[in-house]
Amino acid sequence: MAQISEEQFANLDPDQATELSVLVDLEACWENLRKASSPHLDTAPKLKDLTTKQKAYDAFHVRLVAYNKRYTPAHVSELLLNNPSRLGTWCRAMRNLFLPRQHDPQARCPLHLLEKAHRWADHIGLRMNKSVPSRTLPPVTIGDAIRGLEALVQWCEDLIHAAHSGVRLESPLPVPSNNLV
Repeated sequence: MAQISEEQFANLDPDQATELSVLVDLEACWENLRKASSPHLDTAPKLKDLTTKQKAYDAFHVRLVAYNKRYTPAHVSELLLNNPSRLGTWCRAMRNLFLPRQHDPQARCPLHLLEKAHRWADHIGLRMNKSVPSRTLPPVTIGDAIRGLEALVQWCEDLIHAAHSGVRLESPLPVPSNNLV
């Protein structure tokens, strides 16, 4: 599987970039719904939840097939955003995709895409025992989403720098106490 690069979207035709921006947000919507499922065995999925997930997948899949028939290279999902380097590169690429559309009144705000990025940052932060950028209000404009992606890029770069320099970033997670008094 080819990994995404931040320059990948720099020279896309405006129509292709617009189609791709819609596609990646629909993909993120579906992925966020899939990941939002409760891991508890005692809660069975509700029909409404399953229907919502299916509709999100259908919307994504129809757009994906149409996009891949019309444009090359075909869109392939970036599945591994599980470390600061990959997440940072993906966030920069998504920022670059949305930058030219930030003043387009017809363009959709990538709300789901930013949520996907935060979800991955939460996962990385928990695994590495590091603080994550705080979420602000949901983005209203593409510019808001771009600033959110830039904050995540900076967070990823800070983690990478700390790992290479041996600096220990402050941990936000409480250390569990074994005292049962």
